Amino acid sequence: MDSGYALASVGFVVVVGVVAYAYLVGRDTHRLRQGAVLARDLREIARDDAVRLAAVDEFETTLYQRLFFASTVSPRLRSAAWALMATVIGAIGALVTRGDGVVLTVVHGVALVLAVLFGLAALFFVVMAAFHAATTPRVSFAESYAATASAGESAPVRDTADED
Repeated sequence: MDSGYALASVGFVVVVGVVAYAYLVGRDTHRLRQGAVLARDLREIARDDAVRLAAVDEFETTLYQRLFFASTVSPRLRSAAWALMATVIGAIGALVTRGDGVVLTVVHGVALVLAVLFGLAALFFVVMAAFHAATTPRVSFAESYAATASAGESAPVRDTADED
């Protein structure tokens, strides 16, 4: 029966990990929304001061890059984490319910089917998250800075995010 305790502890660790991950992602998204409100308020305070407006622009750029990620990639990763948790719980259920009898056989089969389905769902959400992370357009002011520099004004910062 020692393997039963090991399986229960693995399941407990996975559940705690997924719940903690979902909580942290939700808290980070809430902080980003508060940052968007702060950026709006800072823009109102800065009004016509070019230096302060430039600082607010930089703050907004990084904030909106993170918000865009949080709205496209993060929900898929969170769904993958929940599906992974269900996969582990289903697999543990399938391992624990092996035995003789009709009820145990049915429960074992259902647990196996659920583990496979949630495993496929986890893979699907991971692939979707990777796809969105790879194809989501990045917010960049490189073209705007280049146009400003060619017009005779000094370019404030050069965007090197795409260079390696």
